[in-house]
Amino acid sequence: MVMNGKAHKPAKLILPFHTLDTLRIRIGWIINLRWVALFGLLVAIPISQRILDFQIAYSQLYTIAGILIGLNLVYFFLFRYYPFRNFRQELAFTEIQIIIDLIIISFAVHYIGGIGNPFFFIYIVIIIISGVLFLGNVPYINAIVAAVLLTTWSILEYKGIVPNYTIRAEPVRLPVLVTSLCAFYILIFAATYVIKDFISGYRQLKKLIDEKSIQLENTIRERDKIFRFTAHELKSPLTTLRSMLAVIEEIYAEKMDPEIASMIKRAVIRTDQVLDMVKDMIDVTQYRHGVTENVIETIYFNNWVEKIVNQLRDYAERKKISIQVGKISPELTIQFDSRALEKVLTNLINNAIRYSPENATVRITPFYKRSLFGFSVSDTGIGIAKEDLPKIFDEFFRSKNAREMERLGTGLGLSLIKQIVEFYGGRIYVESELGQGSTFTVEIPLKSN
Repeated sequence: MVMNGKAHKPAKLILPFHTLDTLRIRIGWIINLRWVALFGLLVAIPISQRILDFQIAYSQLYTIAGILIGLNLVYFFLFRYYPFRNFRQELAFTEIQIIIDLIIISFAVHYIGGIGNPFFFIYIVIIIISGVLFLGNVPYINAIVAAVLLTTWSILEYKGIVPNYTIRAEPVRLPVLVTSLCAFYILIFAATYVIKDFISGYRQLKKLIDEKSIQLENTIRERDKIFRFTAHELKSPLTTLRSMLAVIEEIYAEKMDPEIASMIKRAVIRTDQVLDMVKDMIDVTQYRHGVTENVIETIYFNNWVEKIVNQLRDYAERKKISIQVGKISPELTIQFDSRALEKVLTNLINNAIRYSPENATVRITPFYKRSLFGFSVSDTGIGIAKEDLPKIFDEFFRSKNAREMERLGTGLGLSLIKQIVEFYGGRIYVESELGQGSTFTVEIPLKSN
């Protein structure tokens, strides 16, 4: 089975702030906010009627609440089951909601006492939402609509053309009416200007971040191309060199001077290390971009772990390091990509052996708990400094004591196995103290089989 993936790219910004997806998220947020407002209205009505004893139009307010419930159900139905696929349609859908909300608020404000009730400033909430969502002059147009609606209702109430509901003992006088309207105009247009200015700066910053993110993605992609090209070009001659050294070692071993034989043996070991590094360079780019081949096999976990360990026993014995292997009881059988899993365990054991002194101990403990399986690899080696732990899985990072003990290395090994483990939905973490050894633990969900 081949899984092909692509590097994540920032979603295309149709406006310098929103993608279609982020706009839909905000539309959903407005619908939810409307439910909260409805709940507040339905709680406030009986409190005003039975406790505060305000003389306002309660039956009309219940009617408004019913209309708003019906409208919000329609909005929710369209949003959830018939979403618009066109960005302009989504914007139009949002603007229609805002205009209808302003009209409904104008009726509600009239029925709770008009401009004589401090809650007439509720218009500003809608204007702020408009400033967040829209570019250009649309927020100012909505502010003008709100100002016209409040002014119209206030004049009609003052002239007695419509019933005048009030929470005060006397009607609003003309000076108070004019002053309140002027204060509303100043506040609503100032709020529109401030929110637009703030959001404009935020949009510019967001656009800059997205541009830099795209540039970074392109840089990483180009770097990975160089990685793959260089690694593939190196792999063939290195493989040939390794084969030639193996032939020389096998055929002429008895005829060679011991010093030359030792040099050939060291050359074979170094060539193997370089080949492993080249393979890591290829693999790390494949897993980063989600392009890799998965060969699913039946794995008997205890036997599989033992097989991997046996492949590395010679290396451990050359360094006089003891390897201990735990077992799961009963035996765990899984369906998994054994090649990927082998790369993880082999890399961890190799590191444990490489960075441990003579007569040290490396312990491999497979485990199975609930819906997870995995293994831990512990050693009594050089350990990792506390300040290096957060960076230990970064690409190309090698701690100072690791570089001092083993000069050859790319710093890609741990980064690669972290990408493999996360590719299958798992996690890897490390516990370590400098000079006391390290324990790397890999956990993978069984559902990723």
